[in-house]
Amino acid sequence: MSTTEIWRRGYPGEFRRQVRIFGFYFAQFVKMRLAYRMDFFIDTLAVSFSSLVQLVILATLFSKVEALRGWSFPQVLFIYGFSLVPLGLFNLTSINLYRFSDKFIIQGKFDRVLLRPLNTLAQVMFESFNVSGFNEIFLGLGIMIFAGMKLQLTWGVEDVLALLILAPSASLVFTGVFLGITSVSFWHEDRMGLAPPVYNVIRFSRYPITIFGAPVRFFMTFVLPFAWVAFYPATWFIGSPEFSRWAFLTPLVGGIVFGGAVLIWRRGVANYASTGS
Repeated sequence: MSTTEIWRRGYPGEFRRQVRIFGFYFAQFVKMRLAYRMDFFIDTLAVSFSSLVQLVILATLFSKVEALRGWSFPQVLFIYGFSLVPLGLFNLTSINLYRFSDKFIIQGKFDRVLLRPLNTLAQVMFESFNVSGFNEIFLGLGIMIFAGMKLQLTWGVEDVLALLILAPSASLVFTGVFLGITSVSFWHEDRMGLAPPVYNVIRFSRYPITIFGAPVRFFMTFVLPFAWVAFYPATWFIGSPEFSRWAFLTPLVGGIVFGGAVLIWRRGVANYASTGS
């Protein structure tokens, strides 16, 4: 179908309509979430405390050494801060991916999704939100600013634009990996899921990949590509000439990983058989 035909059939208008609907999803969820402000406050503290504990461990480590395989404390801190931004973007809309098998497949709620004239993947991801993702985004930006001051970085317009491109692209890597895992539920109903052990690997992405051995570097770059969610894009800002040239491959990697996961999802939707209950 040509571009002219797509515009003639009103696809842009339909896209805006669906975006507007999912905007209402988010607004309604926030209203419901803020109705229980103490729970919201406790969740915020829990996420912040977890991140602060990891920062204390990092600071303790560098109190014993001046550098980690050539990486200074401010550089490692910057990479850590950057990692929180795409992670927060991912966590904001990923909550239903973790419980998809149990909630949508085993309980049969995916039938309801198929009855609506909206994108199935968007419905699943935007039905619930994890607002604690905002905490990770703001904390990550704060850490980046602090580490940047220590590194005497000067932020220009091109750096801000790079952040606006690289952080969402890195979040697509997260989303693609876990969407691919989630899509397996269409063929194998697994209550526990594969997501928890894979999620634990994320912590390794918060450090320079060069501190690991060659097998781990290969695995984190090409197999489970979490090196692209922090290390490679962050090197654009901290000026590592050896790796910064790879930073702008992040959108390509994010597009490939997420696009591949969407194809698996669509195949799974076509394979889905109702529970009949």
